[in-house]
Order: sequence, then structure tokens, then C-alpha cells
Amino acid sequence: MKYEFYLQGSYRNDTNIRGDSDVDIVLETTSIFKRDDAALSPWDRQMLAGRLSPGEHDWDEFRREALKALTAAFGQHIVGQGNKSIKLKGEGQRLPADVVVCMGYRRYTSQYQYVQGIKFYALQHKRWIVNYPKLHYENGAAKSRRTGDRFKRTVRMFKNARNHLITEGKISKDLAPSYFIECLVYSAPNPAFKLGFQDTYSDIVTWMVQNDLSGLMCQNGQIPLFGSSPEQWSLSDANALASALVTLWNDWG
Repeated sequence: MKYEFYLQGSYRNDTNIRGDSDVDIVLETTSIFKRDDAALSPWDRQMLAGRLSPGEHDWDEFRREALKALTAAFGQHIVGQGNKSIKLKGEGQRLPADVVVCMGYRRYTSQYQYVQGIKFYALQHKRWIVNYPKLHYENGAAKSRRTGDRFKRTVRMFKNARNHLITEGKISKDLAPSYFIECLVYSAPNPAFKLGFQDTYSDIVTWMVQNDLSGLMCQNGQIPLFGSSPEQWSLSDANALASALVTLWNDWG
């Protein structure tokens, strides 16, 4: 089986803050992939199918081999099974890690063009999940260039503000997960990312409360930010966060 592994999440995106512990790692088999050809015409779908052949392995087999290899490398006491990932406990100077075992995913837009993502199975929820970690990273890097390298530091600022609100009992700890905060800040207009932190905070919070956020996309540009799936945010929670951020600004000092 051919495979590659790479970081995703806050450590890869350089948006981690103090208290972020788990390292998110993608372990992707490149020997197989799942495809979505729903957008193609019947003719293009038929032509595409004629160029592809069944894989010699499947996701279940790859995950079993990954679990076996990780257990052999780190020991039974370190490796555990999670819903979406294989869990590695931290030990000594090594941080805990979540290893997402997945296969490639291609959403075809034409017979020869596709959007590249990953697909994996949630064991407890018993359903397949599609994500686009490489697009998330690439879009974040492009946003940083467009904002004079201020995007990532701004994400860290809002994550710290969220943590302060949780500590003060102003919001619940599960109201605003870090991934959703990053996607929300990513959607803010580029001119809002000022030289100073205070001006940036003020402009972005003003944008949050004065605009309809319901149509926003995740940072990967492929999945709506708000919706009913576990991989999406609640619009009411986002509005509650924005309101709490306004109060924090008004009461500061």
C-alpha cells in the first residue's frame, strides 16, 4: 500500500495557541480513492469509469495495517481507537496525536478535473466523512499573503479571546471550536486585517455583527460553514460568539 502523511489543524496552519495539545496528522493511502462524479453528464461519467480500475485494497484494510504498525512502533499502552482517528497518548516530550487514517477523495468537475480531498469512516457514528485539509491550508496561506501576513496572528487572537470568555464563564466551552473560529476569521474582508491588534479586532467583530453570516463557506471553500452535520457550525452559536466578543470589547479595561 502506498501512503503519505502530513500535518493538519492548528499546528500545520500556524494558528495554535497555548493550551493546544493534540497534534492532528493525516495518514492517507494513495493506492485507492473514492470519487464523486454526480456533477458529470452521463457520457462523461461513463468515459471516466472506463479509465479507472478497482483498487487492490480498501479503507478497512489500510486502517487495520496502520493500527498494527502504530502499535508496533509506540506500544499498546500508547495507541487507542477513537471515533474519527487513532489516538496516540503523549509521553515525555512527545505531544498526544490524532491520526486520521483516510483515502483520497476526488469530486469531479469534468472528465479530467477534480477537487482533491480525503474520505474516512467515523466508527461510532457509522458514516463516511469528506474533508479537504490541503485546500484548507493552501487557502489560509493565500489569505495570509493577501493580508500582509496578519491572518494567522488574528486567528490566534480570536482563539485567545474565546478562551478568555470561557474562563470568565461568558460562553460554554463547546460554543466555538477552534476550526470554526479560523473559518469565520478567514471569511472577514481583507481590509479588516489592520497593522494593530485593537483595530483588527474592532473591524472584524463589527463585520461579524453587521453582516449575514449564513452563506459563509469553510476555509477549504468546499463545505458550507453552517449546517446540521457534526462537521458544521450552528449559526446561532456563531452569533452568540460575536455578541460575546462585542461585550468583551466594550467592557475591556
